[in-house]
Amino acid sequence: MLQLGSYFDSTVLDFFAGSGTTLHAVMQLNAEDGGKRTCILCTNNENGICENVTYERNKRVINGYTKPNGEAVEGLHSNNLRYYRTAFVGRSRSVQNMRRLVHLSTDMLCIKEDLYTEKKQFAGQQTYKGVFRFFDDGKRQMLVIYREEAIAELVPLIASTHYAEPIKVYVFSPSEDPWEAEFEDVADKVQLCALPQAIYNTYKRILPKPKDRNIAAEEQPAEPKQDSPGGLFDFAEEGGEA
Repeated sequence: MLQLGSYFDSTVLDFFAGSGTTLHAVMQLNAEDGGKRTCILCTNNENGICENVTYERNKRVINGYTKPNGEAVEGLHSNNLRYYRTAFVGRSRSVQNMRRLVHLSTDMLCIKEDLYTEKKQFAGQQTYKGVFRFFDDGKRQMLVIYREEAIAELVPLIASTHYAEPIKVYVFSPSEDPWEAEFEDVADKVQLCALPQAIYNTYKRILPKPKDRNIAAEEQPAEPKQDSPGGLFDFAEEGGEA
C-alpha cells in the first residue's frame, strides 16, 4: 500500500495504530528505497497498548533486537521516535487558559517546524520553561516566548546572534499582534508568529459548544514545577503571585 500510495517524502497517518505495523513498514520502505517518509500513529492506549506494545515494538525496530531463536536483527538506526499524550484545556478565552494552551502546544510547534533539539541556553542566557524556550538543530532555530515581558531582554540577545536563516519566533499574545514593533531592531533576524491565536482558533472550531466556562483549578492536570528564573526574567503572574 505504501509503495502504491505514497511519495518519497509523504507523511503517513494511521488513526488505528494497533501494534505499530504501519510505522514499521514506513521505516522499512524508507530503508529500501531511500525515502524520507514520516509516520504519525494515533491510539486511545486501550489496555496500555501504545505504551507497552506500539512504542516498545518500534523502539526495538530502530535500535535492533534479538528474535526468540537468538537471531540478531539490525536496527533501522536512521529513524527517531517520539511519543505524545493529548489532553484538553479550558475553552474560555481567559489569559490563564491561553497561556496554558501555548505551553501545552509547544510540542506541536516542534512537530510543525520539525525541530526538536532543545537548548538550555540562548546567546549565553539560560532559558526558563515558564518564560522562553530555545530549539536549535544546527540548521534552524526557534524561540518560543511565553512571557511578553521578556521580549525587551531577548531582543539584544537576538541582535548578538549570527544564524544563516532568521530565527522562527513564536510569541504569546492575547491578540493577533506578534509584537512586530518590539522586534523592529532585529527584524532581519527573526520570523514572527503570534500565539496562541492560530492554535486557539483551531481549538475552538473543533470543540463542541457547551456552556462556556473556565476549568476550575482542581480539574486541571498539575503543571510540572518550573525552574525559577529570578533576575531579569522574574515576572509576576496574573493575580499578583510571583
